[in-house]
Amino acid sequence: MQPSTRLTIRLGISQFIGWSSGFYLPAILAVPISKSLGIGTEIFFWAFTLALLVSAFLGPVVGKWIDLLGGRKVLPFGNLFFIAGLLVLALSTSVQMLFIAWLLIGVGAAMGNYDAAFATAVNFFGNDANKVIAGITVFVGFSSTISWPLNAFVSDAFGWQSAVLIWAVAHLIIGLPLNLTIPKSEPRTKLVAQKPEARAAKGRVRFDLLIVVFAVMFALEGFMVASVNTTLPYLLGELGASAQVALFAAAILGPSQVLARVLIVVLGKVMSPMRVAAVAFLAHPIGVVLILLFGVDALVPFVILHGISVGLDPFIRGTLPLLFFGPEGFGQRQGYIMMLSKIVGAASPLLLTFLVVRDPTLAILTTMSMGVGAAGLLLWLYFIRRARVRKLPRLLT
Repeated sequence: MQPSTRLTIRLGISQFIGWSSGFYLPAILAVPISKSLGIGTEIFFWAFTLALLVSAFLGPVVGKWIDLLGGRKVLPFGNLFFIAGLLVLALSTSVQMLFIAWLLIGVGAAMGNYDAAFATAVNFFGNDANKVIAGITVFVGFSSTISWPLNAFVSDAFGWQSAVLIWAVAHLIIGLPLNLTIPKSEPRTKLVAQKPEARAAKGRVRFDLLIVVFAVMFALEGFMVASVNTTLPYLLGELGASAQVALFAAAILGPSQVLARVLIVVLGKVMSPMRVAAVAFLAHPIGVVLILLFGVDALVPFVILHGISVGLDPFIRGTLPLLFFGPEGFGQRQGYIMMLSKIVGAASPLLLTFLVVRDPTLAILTTMSMGVGAAGLLLWLYFIRRARVRKLPRLLT
């Protein structure tokens, strides 16, 4: 088995556990946990939003640590924070404990989820990390498909506390050992022999317009993806779908994501990061156009197209910055680029719900505009990339 395949499986399994026990946990367990604590579900989601914000703000720091130390010395701490947060959540008897639990889970997500895993892959394989990144996203694509029915079954049969504890145990006996045994990696750029001021300069990420463009582009796309993901059944109902159609359409979201990610792996040489990004940004808007043209009859195709956008999202978030900036300082730069997107993603479900209540058509036009805006910035990046490629031969002559 090739080193890249071994790392993909190792990181993919640990990422599956991390996403199942964090981002995808509230979909099934928010209501029973809220009822058990005697609080409104909205309070639960405020605690969940805290976790998303903590993960966003810690991203650059965690990325820098991985750049310097490698994933083997950072990712296991993500498992430990997840375990601590899930234990506190399972034992929660008050709102205060609920918020502490999600605070710890947020730290675990920052140190153990996508950005940290992508930085680890880049730390090993540099510009050749795309295949590993794509493979990791395939594993995570099964998170909702597997964790949602599992959480529902365990919660109904044994209580929500047992469902939470299962994921804490999974981190302890599967995720933590996998991350502790990640091979050691040497820094891709040798800094030891350089002068202190040179090392400091290489340790800093230089902010420029390109980083801002990436941050805004992924923030627009993040609103489109996160807002619809978390409100999908309700959104479909407000657009005119029956309860059966809404549930069926929501059920095919997961398979659509996985199919899109598998196709990236299979068609890796054909689908460049720029092409994948174009599909990711425009699939959702095309689905909205179908709804505007055909109404309720287009809701299932809309969900499939939205699922494609969701499925391709994590891949382009890892590979596009790598294409434009290279592997040096990837983790820290990735943290800064994704910070705005994570903040927007945390607030987007509430904002979209407000729009849906006011006018469902206005809501989907808003998400459509986000995708089109992201595609416009991608077009700008395409011309920047083409200008760089044209300039390179002149510099070599």
